[in-house]
Amino acid sequence: MLMTMDVGNSNLKFGLWKEDELISNWRVSNRKELSSDELGLMVEGFLRISQLSFSEVEDLVVASVVPPMRPALERFSLKYLKKQAIFVEGYSQKMMRIDYSNPREVGADRVVVSIAAWHRYHRSLIVIDFGTATTFDCISKEGNYLGGAIAPGFRLSADALFQKASMLPKMESFFSPKKAICKDTINGLNSGLVLGYTYLVEGLVGHIIQEMDTKPMVVATGGLAGLFAAQSEVIEKVLPDLTMEGLKLVYEEKKW
Repeated sequence: MLMTMDVGNSNLKFGLWKEDELISNWRVSNRKELSSDELGLMVEGFLRISQLSFSEVEDLVVASVVPPMRPALERFSLKYLKKQAIFVEGYSQKMMRIDYSNPREVGADRVVVSIAAWHRYHRSLIVIDFGTATTFDCISKEGNYLGGAIAPGFRLSADALFQKASMLPKMESFFSPKKAICKDTINGLNSGLVLGYTYLVEGLVGHIIQEMDTKPMVVATGGLAGLFAAQSEVIEKVLPDLTMEGLKLVYEEKKW
């Protein structure tokens, strides 16, 4: 089996592949100071739930936007999987041309979701990834990475508001608002945050479409993709496992 791992600033996401089937996947909060043994205990618990063991994992492929964690990830893989981890770098992969001023600046996560989306649809695309930052990645009809936009993530924006405005209650969950004009603080916050962020997404997508040669399909991934897909008219498809799919595709290209 192949293990895929997406190391983000807020979350760690794991996937287990048996041939072409994603048989298990997990998401946990990330801490940059996690040790290799903490990772080992965490992954061992996930594997045990799935009635699996470390010995059944043939390789580990990683996309990371947290460079300080790389030594711990390398030690974890060598100690517990008895394998060297394979780290995907967006600028060095050969599956998609990166049309960017400095390809090294493009996060590996942005590249692998773009590869996965292109592999699914083979057409012009905008991929919106709702993570710590919300990224808008643009792919040409020929399958080239064109660049995109980066906005503060929804939860990051909400947390900044709760931190700075002392009288506002912190909301842990959000929902599609029924009205923009609300009669209480909780619904008012939800309206301002969810509707406001939806219009940020739709406004950026509208500008991006004007700059692309071919009208793109708009797909979304990340933890809050479902919330904004339900709210927005521009998101056509939610693909929750796009990062895991992209990592698997890049791994297979390296192998063959």
